[in-house]
Amino acid sequence: MIRKALTILFTVVCLVPALSFSQDRISAPEPPLLTFSDLQRGDAIAGPFRIEGFVIDIYKCPPCPPQAMCKPCIPDNIVVTDNIDEKDVSRIKRLRISTDKPEQFELKKKYSFTVRARGKTAPDHPLEEVALITFEPVKE
Repeated sequence: MIRKALTILFTVVCLVPALSFSQDRISAPEPPLLTFSDLQRGDAIAGPFRIEGFVIDIYKCPPCPPQAMCKPCIPDNIVVTDNIDEKDVSRIKRLRISTDKPEQFELKKKYSFTVRARGKTAPDHPLEEVALITFEPVKE
């Protein structure tokens, strides 16, 4: 009986560190949080990043009736900004985020997005379009 208890204790002592070590390796570092000013600078952005913003536009390509010749649409997307109160249209910083389900977002609501650049951005040009990886509402 003591031998069985020692065997179980030994197994537990060996497994706990092994399990915690494997969990540490699985969790990847969180992508960096960038600002709209960072995107305007035109620096090359490699890999996914996070950004927080308010949804100011939701676009879903309208359905094309059967047998109709419809012009191609831009991909379904949302447009976000960092300052929802900006009145001067020329000063509004925008980022278009392509998503398969734009209807899941609410206008004027703030979200934290994890995104990646779509295609190549020309050097010294602002990043204006990205693809959605994940999102979550921001609680204020």
